[in-house]
Amino acid sequence: MGPMGRSRMKGWAGVAIVTAVLMSTPGYAADRGGGCGAMRLGETAVAILRNEPIVKASADGAPVVLLLDTGAEATVLTPAAAQRIGTERPGVTLGREVHGITGDLPTAELDLRSFRIGGVEAPRRRVRIAPIEIVNDFAGPLDGVLGADTLSSFDIDLDLPGRRMILYREQSCAAAAPAWAPPYARIAAGRSPSNRLYFPVQLDGRTINALFDTGAQFSVLSMRAAQVLGVTEAVLARDPPVIVRGAVGEELGAHAHRFSRLEVDSDVIRNAEIDVTELRLGEADLVLGIDFLETRRVWLSYGSQQLFLMRRI
Repeated sequence: MGPMGRSRMKGWAGVAIVTAVLMSTPGYAADRGGGCGAMRLGETAVAILRNEPIVKASADGAPVVLLLDTGAEATVLTPAAAQRIGTERPGVTLGREVHGITGDLPTAELDLRSFRIGGVEAPRRRVRIAPIEIVNDFAGPLDGVLGADTLSSFDIDLDLPGRRMILYREQSCAAAAPAWAPPYARIAAGRSPSNRLYFPVQLDGRTINALFDTGAQFSVLSMRAAQVLGVTEAVLARDPPVIVRGAVGEELGAHAHRFSRLEVDSDVIRNAEIDVTELRLGEADLVLGIDFLETRRVWLSYGSQQLFLMRRI
């Protein structure tokens, strides 16, 4: 879905953005037939600045600062970033549209010679170029979005409480497991054509599909699902109004509603505050954003279509 935020947000202290390479193999490209076994490739620091996870990468040898966005289907660079790294060469073609929460933007596509995250060469080097607007109060304008098309080449250990993301070789078998000691939850997931992993949760006793979206500063529920749960427009009118913003500058009105009980496997959240608005997602009705993820460690296994969840705080 892409970056999403509210008009009312809490301030965060600035954090230096540093990229660490630990036990990485510089020339490695992820093996698409990864089988089983967690093989660590590299690690990068994640700065959480105003509820936005920010990472550094390298595009054709030039540093880029990107929003880490598991809900975005594509890795996107801004035109300014593309010009800075040097795109005046063959390989830029017209591409598909990039989808926002209220509209779409046409994009161009660029085949990079090299795209590295945490010292690891990504096997997919095609990125999109689009005039997205991501301005962080502390980091300034960002160079783009690191999306699911790139992330899905790996198993991703997303440790936001520890402010890091660790890349592992993609696992593709049912017995795939994280490189963690138990206890942790194992969640079977579906994988959409846009490489989003979606899974069932319980919200006030009803089963709905959800996905983890690091590009969403706060968790968001579709109006359709809210109405099924008995949350009418009259009820929402009594809830605090908020604005949900997307990467392309679009805005949606929303209301922050408190639900009695959210269950993500064995993880139970009572009195969960979730923004309710119109969503344009086919896979899920609930987006679990940074407000949920910042206190949990998540392993995304795209190849085996599984998620692993551990509460850290």
